[in-house]
Amino acid sequence: MKHVSWIFFAVSFGFFVPASLFYFCFHIYKFSESPSFIYFVNHFNAASVAKTGSVELLFVGDIMMSREVENSIYENQAGDFSKLFKKADWIKEADVSFGNLEGPVSDFGQETGNLYSFKFKPDALNALIGAGFGALSVANNHAGDWGSDAFRENIFRLKNAAIVPVGGGMNKDEASGVKIIEKNGVKIGFLGFSDVGPEWFEAGENRPGILIVKDDFAFLVKKAAKQADILVVSFHFGEEYQKNSSERQKFLARATIDNGAKIVVGHHPHVVQEVESYNGGIIAYSLGNFIFDQNFSEETMEGLVLRVYVQNNEIIAIKQNRVKLNEFFQPKLAE
Repeated sequence: MKHVSWIFFAVSFGFFVPASLFYFCFHIYKFSESPSFIYFVNHFNAASVAKTGSVELLFVGDIMMSREVENSIYENQAGDFSKLFKKADWIKEADVSFGNLEGPVSDFGQETGNLYSFKFKPDALNALIGAGFGALSVANNHAGDWGSDAFRENIFRLKNAAIVPVGGGMNKDEASGVKIIEKNGVKIGFLGFSDVGPEWFEAGENRPGILIVKDDFAFLVKKAAKQADILVVSFHFGEEYQKNSSERQKFLARATIDNGAKIVVGHHPHVVQEVESYNGGIIAYSLGNFIFDQNFSEETMEGLVLRVYVQNNEIIAIKQNRVKLNEFFQPKLAE
């Protein structure tokens, strides 16, 4: 009887311990489909990682600094746009911080007739510089709201401020070319597309504009991936106010990872959508709003901050934090 008990114990131990370990790993760490896996963590000590060959990337959602946001700045903050980031000093902690600039920074231009037209004052750009942004996507459906003159000025101002404009330029070559930022010996590449137009504002051979998703998008991604250690691709895609990604979003994002990108971040739905680990890469389908005046719902007054930690050209950890906007449209990390 004693031998039977020992046999039962051994069999139970051999089954339940591996099963428990598998459950823990699957539910806590969310394995990717590649042999390596990505840790989704609540806390990560970036200081514990050797700087050489390591970078911390930070991604936020849509940034819109006109309309009621601008009115609030003049009414409540004496016209000081930097006060928008009073509760967001953590943006500067990353090696590179990235978001979607939902309109041009310009003093010029003529409104083109969009239902909602956005244009930001140069003081707003100064606030973005001070906040710590290193790159911003300009590939979105509001890039052409004030025409080519405003867009040209926007590109010029961003470059002059040492903020890399992604997904747009003075011509198709500039718009479709990967933008490289090197930090700690790591070349981070950025590429940006709009899948929601405007088609008439697509960059041409001698025409300023943005990069629109076309049949050649996979080729452009593969080409860009060869020039960077880590490729980040931003998409303006999906349906507004939908909490789950569409099949179109999944197709584009996963094809992008399959063609060499490591990180895909999405904007445009104005609400947070799911984050998934796929084929050794990470996809955040929508980061929601970071600064916006859509105070008609709780969902549109919050966003997702995504931190991605890279070492030796591989993603080693992901950290997600919710951010909420207060009545003055200031983003603050949720408790």
